[in-house]
Amino acid sequence: MSIGSVLLEQFIYIGLLVLAGLIVLSLRRKANGSRTGYKLILVLLGLALGLSAFGNSLFTFDKYFLKGFCVFLMIILLFELSVRMNRENMNLTFENVAMFFVILAINIIILGILTSFLMNINFVHGVIFAIIISSIEYFLVDQLKSEGDLANPLVMFFAFSILVFYSLDGNVFDNTLYFLKYIIIGLAAGIITGIIVFRWLKNQYLTPVNELGMVAVAVALYIITEQLGGSGIISVMMLGVFFGNSYVRKMTSMYSFSPFIFKTLEILIYILVGFVAVLTFKNGLWWKSILVFAVYLILRLFVIHLFYKHYSIENKMLLTFAPKGMILAVAILVLGVYGTVESQLLSVMLFILIYSLLAGIFVEYIEQRKELKLDETLKVLMTIRFGRKRDLFRKKHARRY
Repeated sequence: MSIGSVLLEQFIYIGLLVLAGLIVLSLRRKANGSRTGYKLILVLLGLALGLSAFGNSLFTFDKYFLKGFCVFLMIILLFELSVRMNRENMNLTFENVAMFFVILAINIIILGILTSFLMNINFVHGVIFAIIISSIEYFLVDQLKSEGDLANPLVMFFAFSILVFYSLDGNVFDNTLYFLKYIIIGLAAGIITGIIVFRWLKNQYLTPVNELGMVAVAVALYIITEQLGGSGIISVMMLGVFFGNSYVRKMTSMYSFSPFIFKTLEILIYILVGFVAVLTFKNGLWWKSILVFAVYLILRLFVIHLFYKHYSIENKMLLTFAPKGMILAVAILVLGVYGTVESQLLSVMLFILIYSLLAGIFVEYIEQRKELKLDETLKVLMTIRFGRKRDLFRKKHARRY
């Protein structure tokens, strides 16, 4: 089979996955279903499609294609997250900045040690897991928006940069010099590309075609920077931050990609998780993942209590149970396709993604019930205030004429 036909087959598979995800999205919108439940269904759909009843994949993805495509998804997500890092979009305060770094430090120390001990894995891999799990989704709680916009791109940068440094083979001095060069090249590439691109776009209105062009620039920048021996991740981050704070973005009021691009990205990331990581119950991974997740929630609740003492316990729990999302999922994809970490750690990460989404569904249900009760209370107050139903006058008025 020729390379062209193989690529065509792979893209047909991708198109079918997007179609399946769009069907799920359409059904969710028609039923006014849970946003968190929709994400969980995509993950479970990916697991179901990834394995047939006979244990064989329904879609046979070429491993090299899958590697490149997962990195492609990571680049798009990272650029989209970096665009949000601007003054108009972020309302940073001492509390949300300090809280993120405190949570990150505690997770690295406690969860890093706990994970490496429980699963008998490399401590560095445990630290990377602890960093990734510090990501936060805020689509349920607006209060978490500033924390999430700050945390998510930094989490990706910290985790993958530690992997690069750990993989270096040399003495500490040489490794440090190489890593500094790696970071500096990435910074320079991102800044220079940003200046060139946005001077070119300065007098243009940002259209969907230009958005696709920005995706292509981000991917090309990542590849070129990596070839130059620099950090492709930080170069894409700088491009996104530069764009997020540029004149071009301010003229268009763009804070993220168009809904179609973002939803397609979301669908592919969640579904493809099932093709990379496998849920396994061997060696007690299910209870180990529950234990790690429980410890994470306790640590997060403790830190939230320190920074938001005036909040009610109900609101503290709401901030604590904010679900994980695309950051954790894309980390599973990239780490899985490259075999960077142990397979059992990937399985634990997938378990925690599912637990977190389940907890998010419960939180979303509770909040919806509270809103319904509030609406009912307002209706009762309106009845008491006016002494009768508001539509009675209309009916009487209609009979008169």
